Amino acid sequence: MRTPYVCCTMKMPPEVREQFRRHGREGGKARAAVMAPEARSAGARRAATARWIRERFGAPAFASLGLPGGELIDAGLADLASGVTSVESLLVSLAAARLRREGVPMTAVEPDPEERLYGLLQETEGDLAHARYNALRRQVVSFANACPSARVDR
Repeated sequence: MRTPYVCCTMKMPPEVREQFRRHGREGGKARAAVMAPEARSAGARRAATARWIRERFGAPAFASLGLPGGELIDAGLADLASGVTSVESLLVSLAAARLRREGVPMTAVEPDPEERLYGLLQETEGDLAHARYNALRRQVVSFANACPSARVDR
């Protein structure tokens, strides 16, 4: 069984830690006040996804677990939370059913991801679109196959 991800902290006197915490809260509230509502929602979705991943897999992101294709999945989840259409978000949307079964937190997915992903790859990769599409799908399958061994909440 994997050991949970542990964040390193500095040894500080309690009064200094309290001061950092107080200033951090003030900064967060000021930042939220100037953000658009959509940006606040996207940030909250990303934070909730990170908490969910940390609880079930022991790390705030799949890339830090060393899972194959973890960077792709992290980028796709972040893009979905932000409402950005990208190769990664379409790839995660395409594999949503399998990823949910493996314990990956899925919010809303892109509509018709297969055709849109292939079209986007055709624009960027040209004649190599089919090979790139298959390579990306294999990475997601490899990631999904590795997920059960990485779970800490079983």
